[in-house]
Amino acid sequence: MDGLLEMSSDKIPTHYSIVESVSKTKFHRHKRQVIAGAMYDWRSHEIPFQIWGGDFNFQNLIRRGIKMWEAETCLRFKENMQAQDAIRYVLERGDSCFTEFIGRNGGFQDIIIGSECAEEYVVAHETGHALGFWHTHQRPDRERYISINWRNVLEEATASFMPFRSMLQAFGIKQVSSRRIPYDYGSLMHYHAVAHAVKVSDFTIVPKELKYVTTMGTEKMAFLDAKVINDIYCPNKCVGLRQLNCQAGGYPDPNNCNICRCPEGLGGIECNQLQPSQCGAEIVATNQWQILRSPQGKNVHCFWRISVPEGMRVRFRLSDGEFPCSYGCQSYVEIKHKLDVRLTGFRSCCYRPKEDTVSEGNQIFVIYHPNGRTARFTLRYIAQAV
Repeated sequence: MDGLLEMSSDKIPTHYSIVESVSKTKFHRHKRQVIAGAMYDWRSHEIPFQIWGGDFNFQNLIRRGIKMWEAETCLRFKENMQAQDAIRYVLERGDSCFTEFIGRNGGFQDIIIGSECAEEYVVAHETGHALGFWHTHQRPDRERYISINWRNVLEEATASFMPFRSMLQAFGIKQVSSRRIPYDYGSLMHYHAVAHAVKVSDFTIVPKELKYVTTMGTEKMAFLDAKVINDIYCPNKCVGLRQLNCQAGGYPDPNNCNICRCPEGLGGIECNQLQPSQCGAEIVATNQWQILRSPQGKNVHCFWRISVPEGMRVRFRLSDGEFPCSYGCQSYVEIKHKLDVRLTGFRSCCYRPKEDTVSEGNQIFVIYHPNGRTARFTLRYIAQAV
């Protein structure tokens, strides 16, 4: 977690807490950062909610957005129209989707979903704010990972780009502790590269590692997004049950304490195997260049692990690729090359690094997700001495 906060004022004013216009005409999209402190947590992992307005399709969209959290965490959302302390999803006309407050503030807590930005992942993103998440790109340490092109940020969206420490100080809010969660470009709570842009031809958020430019703004929940919530709301759910030795940053799954919840790419009961898939394999790189090509099929989801002996590294390059282009990459090849395999890798759908990349450890994971689209990639790789 990055910002575990204690409030010395009653609440953060609505216009400063989170106001997000997510107009589809502005290449909208987003993604993380927690969290507003114990006094702003919901009192249990069962959270009451209500849906105000909208037809059958809108109401089901809200429920599907909520289920994104339920599938990955111990949280359960209970629809209760009599509750007086609840998240209230309200349909309004327009292209603005926003949350009234960060974390629970007591009483009704409105999440406004505009008719022009009503998407499942938007519901999940705004629900993340109500659970206590700030944006990833508002972290106090963001300068190490991104830069903000202020000249291209719409004036009315300025608050959504300010570091949250500056915002909190402006309202007499004191940061008293911090949980260290690494910066994840692939968090659900991270904006995409042209979010709230004056000119959509220019970035508003520029990653220090440009290869992550289309990873930002994903519509999927990151492994660490869910882990933070599980750590807060159900840290003892599996205590005293089956003893698991979860590997690679995995942890006992609060929805099934007999297995570990693993970073994407890893599987098995204790995250010590490659995640099963219709395609993919364990590959050992040699001192000769080799080629990995994507398989045929629009609906496959494949995982490869390319490894070398300890003390060596994997050098690789995406030499070719064809995907539908979008910020957040709905169809992509992802490569996880960091030592911390919990982090989202860089997803390629529009942008391919022109230079070779070298793994931080002795393995990389390649994840292919065409998502029903026509796509392909070619990856060249070789073992390299340190």
